[in-house]
Amino acid sequence: MKIKPQQLNIQLVNKLDTIYFIFGAEILLIEQSLAQINKTAKKVGFDERISFDIDANFDWNQIFREISAVSLFSPKCIIKCRLKTGKIGIKGAKALTEIASTLPDDILLIVSTGKLDMAQQKSKWFKTLEQLGTVVQHFEMQSNHLVDWIANHMAELGLEANTEIAQSIAFCTEGNLTASMQEIQKLKMAYPNGKINTQEYLEQANQQSKYTVYGLIDAALFGNSNQVNKIYQTLISDTIMPIQLSNSLYLEIKSIIEMSVELIQVKNINIVLQNNRVWNKRKPIITNILKRHSYQRLQKLLLSLGRIDRSIKGMDNLNVIDELHTLLLSLAGKTQWTQ
Repeated sequence: MKIKPQQLNIQLVNKLDTIYFIFGAEILLIEQSLAQINKTAKKVGFDERISFDIDANFDWNQIFREISAVSLFSPKCIIKCRLKTGKIGIKGAKALTEIASTLPDDILLIVSTGKLDMAQQKSKWFKTLEQLGTVVQHFEMQSNHLVDWIANHMAELGLEANTEIAQSIAFCTEGNLTASMQEIQKLKMAYPNGKINTQEYLEQANQQSKYTVYGLIDAALFGNSNQVNKIYQTLISDTIMPIQLSNSLYLEIKSIIEMSVELIQVKNINIVLQNNRVWNKRKPIITNILKRHSYQRLQKLLLSLGRIDRSIKGMDNLNVIDELHTLLLSLAGKTQWTQ
């Protein structure tokens, strides 16, 4: 069955379904729904997880083998399938339909992807997931709802209601939900008691509007290495900057990779931008990066960013400050970075 995103928590309290399919335009909202499902699944014993990134050339026999192996030893296992696009081909459609229709009780199947057109939502594999499991679609956050969304998340973190600040965050982050969420988290760190000095915050936001993690990423995407250096030096003293930058870069590059894959298929960058609902102000930036970097190059940058993230968490020994700077310059086209 298909439910609204706000109904997911209520459903999870009552029962854990055997199949979940989460898709839509907003990556952050999709990730939040997946986190909710994972949290509930862990509580009822689904400790093992196997993940697959699926494209048109994927070997679906890998999943059938994993299901057979899990059923043999009978542990509770989550199989996560991330579809790079909704175009999974005839073989993929047949395999996913069979997997969903014959799923053992000890397997939880979680499928996720970006936006799907109406033809894909009418396909047999989609209808099978909808009939046998729970489907959640996340629509793009409209500007008239963004301020309320920000205000609600501020309240969830114990921050006092403040429409003026919510409006300021919405304006500065231009509809980027990940950026909005990170600004809210920064507010919580700056005002742990929840009481925000509105004038102080607005003055600081005005002064630093051009010198934020998001401005830094946009400068790199647009190929402006001089601006990258300028902003990076401004932000380098912020102790939480590497974490914010790494997380934001990951989500941004991941999204651009999905658009790059789509561009290979449709051959029209305007259609890709329209399908992904890129804001008009950001269209030149995204167009620039899609023209300058191939899908393969973007994938390498994303993999390298993974090692930087491990170093931030103490699981690797890279100089995070230097490596992030070099990655940004590589994204801007200034250097050829290999790692």
